[in-house]
Amino acid sequence: MSKIVYKDPHITVFQSALFQTNSVVVQTEDAIFLVDPCWLPDEIASIRKYVLDIQGDKPLFLLFTHSDYDHIIGYRAFKPEKVFLSEAMANRTDKETVLREINDFDQQYYIQRSYPIEYPEGDFIVFKNGAQFRHGNTRLTFYLTPGHTPDCMMIIFWQLGLCVAGDYLSDVEFPFIDQSSVAYEETLNLLLQIHDRNWFTRLIPGHGNPALSLSEWLGRRTESLAYIYALRESIATGKELDEESLWERYPFPKYLKEAHAKNRALMQKEFDDGLWSLQE
Repeated sequence: MSKIVYKDPHITVFQSALFQTNSVVVQTEDAIFLVDPCWLPDEIASIRKYVLDIQGDKPLFLLFTHSDYDHIIGYRAFKPEKVFLSEAMANRTDKETVLREINDFDQQYYIQRSYPIEYPEGDFIVFKNGAQFRHGNTRLTFYLTPGHTPDCMMIIFWQLGLCVAGDYLSDVEFPFIDQSSVAYEETLNLLLQIHDRNWFTRLIPGHGNPALSLSEWLGRRTESLAYIYALRESIATGKELDEESLWERYPFPKYLKEAHAKNRALMQKEFDDGLWSLQE
């Protein structure tokens, strides 16, 4: 059963035992919105039961922040009226790779699911920043936020002052940069513009605890930028990064050391290719 780490009259955050991955249920007077249902069958079943218990005659909308397999693994456990994807997620050319990752995970841990494993098919495709969806009095705004992966997007629930951010601004992970540190930095800068246009105070990351105040998510943004800048400086100057302070800040160093090494390798290639310099 997935545990609930945050709940108010409109927002419920379910958190998996695996990687503290968050699934978000938002209920308004008009509809139910479910973002990134995950991981284990019992966890997804508890989210599904919760949605059915509160849904009544409201439509269910299913939204995905990006296509990493842990975020789409619960797709076919639900029967939504619409599915929301970024254009890059909808057009991903290696969808079979994601499905293979899900099947490999289930095979490794002998997991059986009561629903088929499929890549999400979108009904509402977000192709530009500021795209909006309205249902009754509920308004959502979407922003394309590459860097972690090319197909990330953030979702603003306008009336609730809420940003569902996907795999950004976690309190248990530094930036996982699978695509581009340049794009990642641009997304962190875009976040300030998103806030100025939408004025959200609460932010839910893909992993870890929700940031429930403006100062808290701004602090996480500063930490994310500091990590990127420190790693760039280390690569450009050859000076060692103070990794001990990194492991004091983040609680799961064994796994995070692997992610940090991948970040360094990616950013070293970026530096070699002239994609950034310390003079920028």
